[in-house]
Amino acid sequence: MASRDPSDSSKAAATVVLPLLLFLAAFGLYASTAAPGTLFGDPSEYQFIPAILGIAHPPGYAFYTLLAKSWQLLVPVGTVAFRTNLLSAAVGAWVVTAVYLIVRDVQAVLKGAEREPDVPRERSRLLAPLFAALALAAAPDLWQHAIHANAHVVSAALAVTHLWLLVRWWRTGRDRWLAVFAVTLGLAVTHHPITMMGVPAYGLFILAVRPRLLLRWRTLLLLLGCLILGLTPLLYYPLRSPSAPFGPTDMNTWDGFVRHVTARGLRVNLFHFGLADQPDRALVFWSLLRLQFLLPVILLMPVGLAALIRRAPRGALLTGVFLLGHLAFTLNTVQDVMAYLLLPFTALAVLAGVGAWAALNWVQRNLGSASSGRERGPDGDGTREFLRRSELLRRSKLSRRSKLSRRSKLSRQRWLVPALLALVLIPWPVVRAVQNLSRGISLRDFTAAEAWVDSVHRRFDGTGEGASLLSSWEYLTPLWVHAYTQGEELNEEDVRLDYVSTAKPWAEAVWSRIEDGSIYLPDFRPPVRRAGFRLVPEGAFYRVEAPPVKDAEPAYPLDVWADDRVHILGYDLPRRAVRAGEPLNLTLYQRVEEPMEGIWMPYAQLGPVEARWTTDSRLLTTQWEPGEVVAERYEVLVPFHLEPGDYPLRLGYADLTGGRPELGLADGQATVPLDTITVLPSEDAPSRGTLEAALANLDNQVGLMSARVRAGFQRRSAFWERPVGAEPGDTLHLTLSWRALASPRGSATVFIHLIDGAGRYVAGWDYTPLGGSAPTYLWFPKWLPGQTFTDPYRLTIPDGLPPGDYRLEVGMYGMTSQRRFPVVDLWGNLAGDRVILGPVRVE
Repeated sequence: MASRDPSDSSKAAATVVLPLLLFLAAFGLYASTAAPGTLFGDPSEYQFIPAILGIAHPPGYAFYTLLAKSWQLLVPVGTVAFRTNLLSAAVGAWVVTAVYLIVRDVQAVLKGAEREPDVPRERSRLLAPLFAALALAAAPDLWQHAIHANAHVVSAALAVTHLWLLVRWWRTGRDRWLAVFAVTLGLAVTHHPITMMGVPAYGLFILAVRPRLLLRWRTLLLLLGCLILGLTPLLYYPLRSPSAPFGPTDMNTWDGFVRHVTARGLRVNLFHFGLADQPDRALVFWSLLRLQFLLPVILLMPVGLAALIRRAPRGALLTGVFLLGHLAFTLNTVQDVMAYLLLPFTALAVLAGVGAWAALNWVQRNLGSASSGRERGPDGDGTREFLRRSELLRRSKLSRRSKLSRRSKLSRQRWLVPALLALVLIPWPVVRAVQNLSRGISLRDFTAAEAWVDSVHRRFDGTGEGASLLSSWEYLTPLWVHAYTQGEELNEEDVRLDYVSTAKPWAEAVWSRIEDGSIYLPDFRPPVRRAGFRLVPEGAFYRVEAPPVKDAEPAYPLDVWADDRVHILGYDLPRRAVRAGEPLNLTLYQRVEEPMEGIWMPYAQLGPVEARWTTDSRLLTTQWEPGEVVAERYEVLVPFHLEPGDYPLRLGYADLTGGRPELGLADGQATVPLDTITVLPSEDAPSRGTLEAALANLDNQVGLMSARVRAGFQRRSAFWERPVGAEPGDTLHLTLSWRALASPRGSATVFIHLIDGAGRYVAGWDYTPLGGSAPTYLWFPKWLPGQTFTDPYRLTIPDGLPPGDYRLEVGMYGMTSQRRFPVVDLWGNLAGDRVILGPVRVE
């Protein structure tokens, strides 16, 4: 009976068992941290569109729609929303597993190219693929996309499947793998155009592996047939569009089909940056790359590319062109950048795995040489010494026990090196995973969208009010999920949903509904206020009213006058307990009987903390109409390191125009007591050292850690006092470093302004951080506490700007509210709403 090769079990483990375990582990990690239901914006669309077989926003995502519909039918776990989130977890787990399979196959190709076949590597051949897979599994970008419904993780899965099938074909030479690749390439076409960025790399690689393929017409016909088979999901559009319950109804026409599939209206986001911006875009990529992988993992990536160039240049061609194509496109785009970066991050994880293989080989080769050197005789010939000793062993007829003992010792030595190398490699992905969990990457407890849906139903169901709820896309999609998949529709006799977009702006939408009844907004919208309306806070909503407002009533009435001019009618306080570092919401109801010429502002005291508020986006006292009730919502920022306990909340008033920081209130006191607030310990407060090292703390959300400016050969670091000299037309290169102090509460816009001596705007930028690449909040908080972002900008001095001294200011404001983040000190005291970095002298 033939004896079984001991390596068979190892091969089985590498081929089947370990990939399966890896998939299950990644799926378990992602599923356990997945969102329990709906999210704001696109994730909810990706939940209900497959359920009703509608058509999603451009480019339509036909393959994803059919895939998600099948999953929703075959995996009846929980609500439709939750099970669709689980689909992303499964797809993310496949991406991780595919990286393992790619590195394993590349490893086999490289092993075949080795000139030293006696190098002992068999025992550690699982380490490099496992290391690459775990490094990607722990990367925040993939993790965040694997825990909520989205089509972009499917784009990454299709791309990594393409790479694996091509590498498999390269290794085995079997055309069946190339045929399957053609099918998946067709499926990718039906899914999203970003997957086509890899086509040049695929074509060059196929021709490099088999140059005569173009002459084999039967194989070409087979591949064409497979490609056409993969394109069949495109038939979904013309067949479904005329009767689709959601989406365009004209995709049975050529113009409607092309317009939607090519996302014609979104092309303005492509190739946004020019040649001069490329160094900054490279810096942005480096910043984002460091957030995904720890530095030792990153250092292995060029090692892996070098190993491929040296031993398997065709593999280097595939990965190199794939990376260049995707990065050139993605880094010059201003929408869905982090989603598109999933694809190059996947390829970089493969290179890290190949680099780990090269490093393992180098270590084992050198350790093996050292071990052989210790056994050599004076003549230095290891082979001769080995034969001599074997002959001595044979002649002396050593006992079987001695032979077994020696074999056991050698076996332990063979396992020792791989075990030590595993201890060096594997901890890096584990460290990143632990960091992510400690920073709150999980969406398991994120129920903001579900709470929003509940608030809408509680407020309007059964009222017969016939109100209009004007909403952006973000707030509508969770309502549609509940309506389409759970039968929780809103009655139009109670409330009508009105979609507000660039085609129908906020002010225009309000005017269109002004005669139909009451109007509500889901959040604060400055364009509505600028149109002359009042925004009255009402629970989770803002009620739109034409001035003067008479019927706004506080939950807690007061009868207090500030200097006998401002009548404080009362306040709303949704909660009386707050964690250190979080804001306490306070809505004040106020009125004046006579027109005001000065600007008066309230302020609050929470124990030892005094919260002064800026006038930014407020309805100032000079704009109040006599007799109307003015309701304004304020935030009291609780310092991160305020000791837990109960603190009195008091209210005061200040005359900003007259320079009086305190106005007399009731009984001649400067403040009036409102309530008692319980401050709870912070769950993830930044260290005091971090806060002290920051140049500025913006709203307890983001810390500005450093700011450097370069103009020609001049260099300055904030805060600089010696002016930076420049001429009209010169460019200032500004590099900011942000640190997430807490989980962001909204999407922030960065402003970089050059202002004159009077504080007036001269030039600058207002944009999403990192040139649109890294929003603080998109559907859910994207920045994780403790993460640091490098954010470069180019600011050109306007031609014709008069000579003189100017200043450079930076800061952030809410993307929707347009209210600037206040700058606060360690104890919550207001230090303004901007950071002045230093002077600039235009000559």
